[in-house]
Amino acid sequence: MNPPEIRWDTITERREVKSHPFQAFSCTEPHPETPQGRRLPHPKPWEWAAQRLIRQSSRCFQSGSLLVVGWSRASNEILAVAHLIPEVSAAGFSVHIGVVGVSTAVRGQGGTVADQTLEEVRNVILEDARASSVSAVLATANIDTQNFASQRLFERAGYEPRSVPSGDLQQWIRRLDS
Repeated sequence: MNPPEIRWDTITERREVKSHPFQAFSCTEPHPETPQGRRLPHPKPWEWAAQRLIRQSSRCFQSGSLLVVGWSRASNEILAVAHLIPEVSAAGFSVHIGVVGVSTAVRGQGGTVADQTLEEVRNVILEDARASSVSAVLATANIDTQNFASQRLFERAGYEPRSVPSGDLQQWIRRLDS
């Protein structure tokens, strides 16, 4: 299967977020249920948490945050979303990648859409850095220690684990030069 053609948008304002169909975005399977219909724990809780954050973007989007959204050129469906939280301080410019989600419709293609998403995230971060006259940016992400697919994704993009895991999360870091 050929990777889909993606058109990228960057959302910077909360009112823009409200006009997008994030409530329907799906980056994981539904909760499993017993034959009697009782809901069981999700086998990949980090995916469920990412989907919940993306679906609630209109409520939790903060001033200064960015959403990078990948749309299918063919179907105009959301294929990928990344939530970025930039921070400018006297020490420098940093960006925390709060969540990356890839639609279940395009998963299982060897990480192609996920790789494109992180590449677009990198482009958006460096564009913001140049606009702020900053030459280097520190990018971070907290990844669940059991989320091996995300660990491989961030490793392919040049990120490295920064520290010993804290609970279920480990911080990954990369310096980006503009």
